[in-house]
Amino acid sequence: MKILAPVNSLQEGKALLKEGAQELYCGLNPEVCFKKNETGSWLNRREPGIANLKNLGELKELVKVAHEGEGKVFLTLNQPSYDPEDYQDILALIENIEESIGVDAYIVADPALIRLLKETYPHLVIHVSSLAAVLNSAAVSFFSQLSVKRIVFPRYLPLATMENIIKESGNHLEYEAFILNDGCVFEEGYCFVSHGFGGAFCHNPDWRYKPIKVNWQEKADEQKVKRGYFRKEKEDFQMYLDEYKRWLWIGIKNFGGLSGYKGYPLGMCGICALAHLKDMGVTSLKIVGREAPLKKKMASVRLVKEVLDYLDEGHSPDKVKNFAKSIRGTKGLCESGYMCYYR
Repeated sequence: MKILAPVNSLQEGKALLKEGAQELYCGLNPEVCFKKNETGSWLNRREPGIANLKNLGELKELVKVAHEGEGKVFLTLNQPSYDPEDYQDILALIENIEESIGVDAYIVADPALIRLLKETYPHLVIHVSSLAAVLNSAAVSFFSQLSVKRIVFPRYLPLATMENIIKESGNHLEYEAFILNDGCVFEEGYCFVSHGFGGAFCHNPDWRYKPIKVNWQEKADEQKVKRGYFRKEKEDFQMYLDEYKRWLWIGIKNFGGLSGYKGYPLGMCGICALAHLKDMGVTSLKIVGREAPLKKKMASVRLVKEVLDYLDEGHSPDKVKNFAKSIRGTKGLCESGYMCYYR
């Protein structure tokens, strides 16, 4: 399995390749592509700014450096959908990149854009983004007919589901799974509005929650309708709210960017499942966070590489799991499950 790391600059790419990443993914700011951009379109899922490379010149240098070290570079065009008026600008950008740069693959979520790209440039390598919400083998079959090469599984997809999808879909495709950092409250492939009001409401600390009364019945055929705050009197709204906020802080906010005492970043993690992921046929492990500091990215690559090296030595899945927990140094958090992609 290969380590896929996020980058937002040429210097980051050099550092992460040196740490052991074999694949890099990056984005470009919208002004690189859209001529007018009167609607304020984003070229990828990350907002314009520090999460993206500055220009095509930097992308070209990044690809050159990666290829010199037998690494690969993937470019994100992973909005769930684009305004059809933007397609021609995107095609022009792709033509420019293919003629003068030559990235190794494009990460795309919009099915219409995937089809357009493959019809226009049949040789392009397309990876289906997690934003496409590929949740079953039927979805894989759909994208396979569009001649894609890799499926990026969404966050939190159960290991058993992933394994069944790969068995049903076959090994003619590559499969990528999340392994470290950022979580998401909902299924991001279906989340279109939650970031539109000054940030994601689902983990905004300024939001206040309060219970509301609802109508309910003990049995479906019961005539009497009851009205109250909870279906069960013993349920404690504040207790569940506190647990929800704890999960947000641990799994979504990543402890505000803090690291554990061993120097590894705190937040969502799937390294305990590395043996299972390898056995089922996952080929690439995604570290999340193009906007994160380089120090966090480097520590993330080191952590994944250390556990992968241990796995490659031939240790059993249980030993790999215990080793992962020991070097992470967050026993209590691991036991809570709040930091786990694959509980």
